[in-house]
Amino acid sequence: MFPLSSLSHRWLAPLALATVLAGCATPDIRGVSSFRVPPGNVPPVGQCAIWYPGLPASHQPPAMSCNKAHADAETWGGVVIWAESAAARRSGEVAYVRYGPHGLNGIPPGQLPPPGRCRLWLPDRPDGQQPPPADCRRVEAQQRTSGGRVLYMPGSDLR
Repeated sequence: MFPLSSLSHRWLAPLALATVLAGCATPDIRGVSSFRVPPGNVPPVGQCAIWYPGLPASHQPPAMSCNKAHADAETWGGVVIWAESAAARRSGEVAYVRYGPHGLNGIPPGQLPPPGRCRLWLPDRPDGQQPPPADCRRVEAQQRTSGGRVLYMPGSDLR
């Protein structure tokens, strides 16, 4: 990818418009690249998903709007992925923007909260004795008094 400073101003507006029309506005075009995910995990064209490296494909969040994916990843980390064509959906080659580390490392996949929910994870308790998943505001309030870390699994905002 070329540095943003090398683009002339006359190309910025068309590039931004093309990005929006592709269905996924990216906040930093210098961070856009591609990699492969299992084809069954590629969101439909015009939608995005968050990919958490290190988690099995079966435990990745569902497809969602690109606005939600970028906002959630900015807060919680992860990699926002999207298909730029139908061929990309078949091959698994997706475009992405990496937002940073996520807090789900070291958590057994079966202990992750369901999509759209949070779970308080206390380091001094065994896996089977962790508090159950709940509404994220409730879990964040628990975390302020109990410590530990908040695990969040994004849910879809699509109907």
